[in-house]
Amino acid sequence: MGPSGAGKTSLLNILSGRTNPTTGNLFVNCKPLKSPQLIRDVSVYVQQDDCMLATQTVRETIEMSALLRLPMSWSKSAKLARAQEVIELFGLQKCESTYIGDPASQIIGVSGGERKRVSIAMMCVAQPRIIFLDEPTSGLDSFIAFSVIKIMKKLCAMGVTVITTIHQPSSDIFELFDDLLLIQSGAIVFHGKCSSSVGHFDALGFPCPEKHNPADFFFMRVLTCGDDEEKQRIKFDQEERTRTLTEAWEKVSAQRPAIITEKEHYRVPSNETTSSAFEQFKLLLQRSFREATRNPMRVRAQFGQNIMFSLIISSIWWQLSSTQDGIQDRNGVLFFLAANGMMSSIMGVLSTFGNERSTFIRDYENGLYSVGPYFLGKVACDAPFYFIIPSISATIMFFSVGFQARLYNYLNFVLVVILLNYAGMGMGLILASIFSDIAVALLVAPLIIMPLMMFSGFFLNADSTPAYYLWIPWISPMKYAYTALATIEYTGLELTCRDEELITMEVNGQTATVCPFLKGEDFLQTFNFEAELTVPVCQLSLVAMYLVCLTIAFLALKRLVASK
Repeated sequence: MGPSGAGKTSLLNILSGRTNPTTGNLFVNCKPLKSPQLIRDVSVYVQQDDCMLATQTVRETIEMSALLRLPMSWSKSAKLARAQEVIELFGLQKCESTYIGDPASQIIGVSGGERKRVSIAMMCVAQPRIIFLDEPTSGLDSFIAFSVIKIMKKLCAMGVTVITTIHQPSSDIFELFDDLLLIQSGAIVFHGKCSSSVGHFDALGFPCPEKHNPADFFFMRVLTCGDDEEKQRIKFDQEERTRTLTEAWEKVSAQRPAIITEKEHYRVPSNETTSSAFEQFKLLLQRSFREATRNPMRVRAQFGQNIMFSLIISSIWWQLSSTQDGIQDRNGVLFFLAANGMMSSIMGVLSTFGNERSTFIRDYENGLYSVGPYFLGKVACDAPFYFIIPSISATIMFFSVGFQARLYNYLNFVLVVILLNYAGMGMGLILASIFSDIAVALLVAPLIIMPLMMFSGFFLNADSTPAYYLWIPWISPMKYAYTALATIEYTGLELTCRDEELITMEVNGQTATVCPFLKGEDFLQTFNFEAELTVPVCQLSLVAMYLVCLTIAFLALKRLVASK
């Protein structure tokens, strides 16, 4: 216990094996801990922020933790039975079918107290020997906070060691604790039984008034100097007070005999294999599908957005003519399709993965699963949505805009749009995996998209590209998509001219009136569409970019969690 910034969470991170100490050693039952992983094998860490997927029910959340955490030697029915025990232990039966919820996403869920209990319960399914909790009562009212600590007391009675940080507990909560470690500015000012803490500070000249909350007294009168009059009376500032309290405690602790005896039978149990990589992939894929189909911002919003976009495009470029003016219109809609497909897929990944990433990092740190199964499960879950929704959108636009109504053209047109969305999804995963803050990724995304858009072949043809920028078009998915879409549409297209579109030019010394473009191939040749970039080449290039992006994103995600 201690004020904000005293070092409570830092100490908890060291004890739980999540942060290596700069000096000193960590002992368990009087034996030095050789590896932080050993303490992590027998403990769980409940963070202050409750990171859980909003659209999972309480039961699904706890059962998922049981299926991933418990050893492979347990049957599925035994794991689910253990999850049921935990649900009953934490009193979550009434809300077991309720979503966790997220007010920001307008998903109604459990209350704050229930949410905290679920967060602790999902960590306790593996029957840990030690539970570390970082401020479990933060943000809860006094009654809910008391009920949470009461459950922790029940776990202690079952033989579990519970180590928790807490800021300023009520008197009822304070009485539930067995031992107290009081910290101020990274220094210990008291460590011992809670019942002896009041007497210790009374002997130092800090008597606690009767019927007064000891925790409040420690904060208001011992760890801080109080008002100006109190400061004048005590005659030393905050640093001097901390130093005085620390020295007093060191004198007392030096006179106390050691109370922990070495246990000859002590052994940190080996970490029994939990779920296999394939089992993790299967469970995480199921969870991702539930999250995607239940979240209104994932399916319904994206589907509605794409359909609305398709209808708007159709109303603007309805049934294009085959005249010369129609060429510019065709170029505009083809480029717009490429640019929108790229941007919508990138931003879609950032908006959805950003909400899930904190949950993934928390689960990874607690050993629920590894990066590979999670990443593959997410990609496999998103793949159908990036296939179905663009297919419907592309179909609407293909027939309403009036492109060449041939089966070959239609199938290749839709395939290019789908592959472009996949490439955009891969780039979005890279951005979401590189930056630790999704807000930064959202700011950087336009800086990445704009150069790729400018060198897509619509604004600047290949012959006009400066030499030092020649590499950019080859890494632009929009370049391949726009080239493929234009080739599909203009190949075999018969163009016509209205009278006002005819131009006069000299041919063999004679003046003639001609139509600029009679065939789509003439347009492709005039505007330097690379002959080597055939439709299959562009499609294969998009596939290659998608696979390369997935590889980079996976490596970046592994690096991100390693840095955490």
